[in-house]
Amino acid sequence: MPAQHDKVPADSATPGQARRRAMPIAARNLLMVAVGVAVFAIVATVVLYGPITYGDEIPNFGIILMLTVPVIAGVAFRVGLDAWLDRK
Repeated sequence: MPAQHDKVPADSATPGQARRRAMPIAARNLLMVAVGVAVFAIVATVVLYGPITYGDEIPNFGIILMLTVPVIAGVAFRVGLDAWLDRK
């Protein structure tokens, strides 16, 4: 005997009437900058932990990493945010 399934209430919004999140460009840019600053702080802490605690010389690779990783993370966050907000 097959199991009896309860009826699931249908969503009130049809696909054509789905709401889209509206976020101003300025807010998106500020979020991108905030993510970049947060990643910069994290990367700077990781990269500079050894030189600060042990008095070692700071290698150039660490400085380059500190300058590039936050930019890449901020742009990747912005692209993902735009794709998520503008999806159909």
